[in-house]
Amino acid sequence: MELLITNMVKRTKQEIEHFSNLDHIWWGTKTDAGQKRYDIKSQMFRKYCHPKKGGLVLEIGCGDGEFTKRIADGKLKIIATDVTPTVVSRAKSSLKLPGVEFTVKNAEKLDFEDNLIDIVCGVSILHHLNTEKTLREAYRVLKPDGRLFFTEPNLINPLVFLGLNLYYLRKKMEFSPDETALLRWNLSSMLKKIGFRKVVVKNYDFLFPLIPSSWIKMVGQLSNILEIVPVVKEISGSLLIYAVK
Repeated sequence: MELLITNMVKRTKQEIEHFSNLDHIWWGTKTDAGQKRYDIKSQMFRKYCHPKKGGLVLEIGCGDGEFTKRIADGKLKIIATDVTPTVVSRAKSSLKLPGVEFTVKNAEKLDFEDNLIDIVCGVSILHHLNTEKTLREAYRVLKPDGRLFFTEPNLINPLVFLGLNLYYLRKKMEFSPDETALLRWNLSSMLKKIGFRKVVVKNYDFLFPLIPSSWIKMVGQLSNILEIVPVVKEISGSLLIYAVK
């Protein structure tokens, strides 16, 4: 047990150091295609979670607030959290969003009471953490019928797989030392084991963040088709994760 705790603390420190040292323009997030991908994520958030006025949303791994600013409509109360203090400070200073509080918190050990939150969400964060521990904490703090929404890299995607396993690509794509990716079927069984219901873990996203702006519309249309083609969809870039407590 002592070794497990030591490893968890070490991993958290490594993640904080990694993202503190990164330039705030992370790989692919500020390109036109990268911004379009965030737009799609926020649209899916609304489609699946149906956020209600006055609802309390906990965002895990908010980073610089790219996703936060897209779901902040002034009607929700959003607690946007990240484990990296410099990242939270940057978000606080650069974004003044109605109903949003940026704060430093560890998603694996949340200091919220049980059954408090309406929606727990996050973008590309679970694979930086102890996934099961984080999802159990999310389950604990969610209200009955509360909703869970995440998007994550798909380990079966060739680019993601090579990026994690080839040193040059791993460095180029700015992966952190403990970063990995997730598998659809593992996530589905994990969520059900924890107690979630109405579990959806869905392949989506063939929109590579570095494609030219002039190709975005065409590739987006192609992506919509590939996402429903058997076998092919399994190598999508991302996974959509949704469940209800």
